[in-house]
Amino acid sequence: MNKMLIENSEEEIIRKILDGEMALFEILIRRTNAILYKIARSYDFGHEEAKDLLQETHISAYQNLNKFEFRSSYKTWTAKIMVHKCLYKLSYGSSKYEIANPIVDENSQPMFSSKKQTTEAAVLNNELSRILEQSLEKIPVHYRTVFVLREVEGLSVAETAEMLDLTPVNVKVRLNRAKNLLQKELEKHYPKSQLYDFNLIYCDTVVKNVFEVLNVMSQE
Repeated sequence: MNKMLIENSEEEIIRKILDGEMALFEILIRRTNAILYKIARSYDFGHEEAKDLLQETHISAYQNLNKFEFRSSYKTWTAKIMVHKCLYKLSYGSSKYEIANPIVDENSQPMFSSKKQTTEAAVLNNELSRILEQSLEKIPVHYRTVFVLREVEGLSVAETAEMLDLTPVNVKVRLNRAKNLLQKELEKHYPKSQLYDFNLIYCDTVVKNVFEVLNVMSQE
């Protein structure tokens, strides 16, 4: 895909998609796959279920893209769709298309950064990542999800509160509780590595599957 298109602003890309350039939706899929995957995993869904939820979330986002009001980032908007789908599937055993209301952004300082990582973090071995992931999975899901959104993905208190339908105070309380539960493990293993690594091969698969569905829908 053209590098200049990839580097276009989010608003430019979305407006082009709404004008009929559906192929550009791939950019938005790839930009949000990692956080959506982590959200699904934080709700105890396995790899295959997480991929299914990813695809459903992207399709739902595409179907409702004309409702996106640019009051928050596209990542925040789609992340809330994923949260709703996870909660619905946990309650009813199947996913449901839902749309999110954008929210106001806020600065944050994540413990784990999904941005450019240090050389030391990049060479952490698989065993350490496995231990960290297993440690996180031991804590209750309502603490774990707040931890993943705030500390792994670096979302703000306001964003996290809106996504999970909590008050900002509850977000802070749950985050502190999550940190306390993980304290011993985090003191031993405190890398700036991504939890639930989302490999490129999975990203490619999701892109392919989403576009297959969208192409069929466009012909109906």
